[in-house]
Amino acid sequence: MAWALVSAIKDQLSSFIASEFLSIANFKGEVQKLESKFHTIQAMLNDAEKRQVKEEAVKLWLDKLKDVSYQMDDVLDEWNTAMIKAEIEKQQKDDAEKAETSSAAKKRKVWPLISVPTLLQHRDIAHKIKELNEKLDEIDREGEVYTFALTRGNEEVERPRTTSFVDVSEILGRDKVRDDLVSILLGKGSEEVRNPHVISLVGMGGIGKTTLAQLAYNDDEVKAHFEIKVWVCVSDPFNQGKVAKEIFESIKFQSPNMTTLHIETKIFESIESQSPNMTALQTLLEAICKQVEGKKFFLVLDDVWTEGSTMWEPFRLALKYAAQGSRILVTTRKSRVAEMMGSVSIINLEVLSKEDCCLVFSKIAFFDRDPKQREQLEDLGTQIVEKCKGLPLAAKTLGSLMQFKRSREEWKSILDNNFWEFEDVERSLYAPLLLSYYDLSSPLRRCFSFCAVFPKDYVFSSDELVFMWMSQGYIKPKANMEIEIIAREYFENLAIRSFFQDFEKDEDDDQIIRDPNINFPRGFGRLTSLRTLKYFHINGEDDRCKLGELRNLNHLKGTLQINGLENVVDQCEATNAQLKKKINLRTLKLLFHPNKWDFEEITRGMDALVLNALEPPPNLEDLSIRYYKGPTMSPWMVSLTNLKNLNFEYLFIEHFPPLGKLPSGKNGMGLEEKKKKKKTVPEDLL
Repeated sequence: MAWALVSAIKDQLSSFIASEFLSIANFKGEVQKLESKFHTIQAMLNDAEKRQVKEEAVKLWLDKLKDVSYQMDDVLDEWNTAMIKAEIEKQQKDDAEKAETSSAAKKRKVWPLISVPTLLQHRDIAHKIKELNEKLDEIDREGEVYTFALTRGNEEVERPRTTSFVDVSEILGRDKVRDDLVSILLGKGSEEVRNPHVISLVGMGGIGKTTLAQLAYNDDEVKAHFEIKVWVCVSDPFNQGKVAKEIFESIKFQSPNMTTLHIETKIFESIESQSPNMTALQTLLEAICKQVEGKKFFLVLDDVWTEGSTMWEPFRLALKYAAQGSRILVTTRKSRVAEMMGSVSIINLEVLSKEDCCLVFSKIAFFDRDPKQREQLEDLGTQIVEKCKGLPLAAKTLGSLMQFKRSREEWKSILDNNFWEFEDVERSLYAPLLLSYYDLSSPLRRCFSFCAVFPKDYVFSSDELVFMWMSQGYIKPKANMEIEIIAREYFENLAIRSFFQDFEKDEDDDQIIRDPNINFPRGFGRLTSLRTLKYFHINGEDDRCKLGELRNLNHLKGTLQINGLENVVDQCEATNAQLKKKINLRTLKLLFHPNKWDFEEITRGMDALVLNALEPPPNLEDLSIRYYKGPTMSPWMVSLTNLKNLNFEYLFIEHFPPLGKLPSGKNGMGLEEKKKKKKTVPEDLL
């Protein structure tokens, strides 16, 4: 973590020093000194981060370094914000000056490069940097006491090999346990003692409880046997509101009668706190009870820690009216949890045999290696497997690490690492994870460390994470490669090394803007490298972002939805958006206001002018237009020769262009009609 943080700060300082404003602020020497200190300390970090596991004093030293690094990060953010603000203000002054026509105004053409408030801010930043230099001097002196081995971290990221994903979903060595679990779930050869029948999988971390539960949950016979299936990751602490909400939403998704499951928004707003509103919790539990009543129900509660029965009792009461044969499967590390849940069946997972553990390791570590290379490394592999102490996750993690090690020397260095000195059996999982982490290059370590901002069991999409890395500046540029492609390679690299598990990619979840009505700041159009912008909202107020801000965002790709087009009062503003140049867009959604039904000729005419000016790129595949009040459709429609889907909603069109002449129209181009549409589409257009 410290390495990733310091590396990020050092990179930012290099850019900071190159800033043209730095010489004006007259503290370039202090910043260069700071960069030099970070460079020196970074050389100690590889050794320091490994030693902190066993040496408390080293851990405290690293904590001090992290504190200074975070303070430096804040200062750099403050500086960058000040510079962006100054540039925007200068641009606004230049624009205002161009609008002036009098000669007197022209005499006032020269504006000061830096305003007085900005100079004062520079002085404040310079003072903070001087203080940080003093703190860093002290940390450097303390570091000398520990005589750290000096090394330079690996800055290069290997490109992932596409053949490296290995399917070990059959969880080797667990065939009998899996079959027994499925048999219990299906009720074969057992009498129902209690409903729902509770089964608990008990075992230490990394032993495969969740994986086994997933196999059973996705078994074809199990899927066909139950009417409703729900999976909830509980973790610690047991949040009643969160668990109830997840059960409810999963049932709602599977329910054919959605209208019976309406719950007011305010119920959800109050439900997920650690002390949820009991009325709200009761409302959800009653809805759950009503929906499962008389139905065969299967609930998985994964990773339960809480031993208190009072937390579980409301759920037991809500689920007891499910049909006979319903099941609840619990995974936990604690036997007392299994007892508290009233488990009728308890399956204690034991560690894998040496043979099975070796098989898990070998399938990954020796994947795609020639027999001669495998023979040279097999004896070391056997010794490494012994370090796993039968934990399948440890074997998988080490296998993922060793597939990147080609020489016998590299394998031996892993075998001889002092991380293996941990005696506790639970630590046998800790050591492989540490070894894998410290084997990462600096950029990958930085990206993985960033994931610490997410709470435990947080589910995110790969797109979401990739964009976060990009926005933080964590991706190291390469010649002739888009930064997004590099970021996705980072994710694949971490996934191959087993740092991410159970991930699925949702093609639609790639936006960086989640609120469709967010007010964008002026100057937004300066983000010329932006790749994804799912929503763009036009507010209509003078001090807000205008449609013309899209002009230079020509790298946008995928989907773009523009809301608030009724607020555009000038055709030139729409023309400035230059949508036609955004050749990587595939889906475009143009929305006027649904509640602003003004049918004055001037309003209808403006809608038509705006739409005409928003000509999309010719290779667009999907177009939606909603609440458009213009009398005619834009002539550019016939030029969209790659169009596959066309969606008109709530339009008042009097004249359509001949859409049927589009080539894609012959291949099933869909034109949706809505009930509130006042004008229908003539048949000859289709």
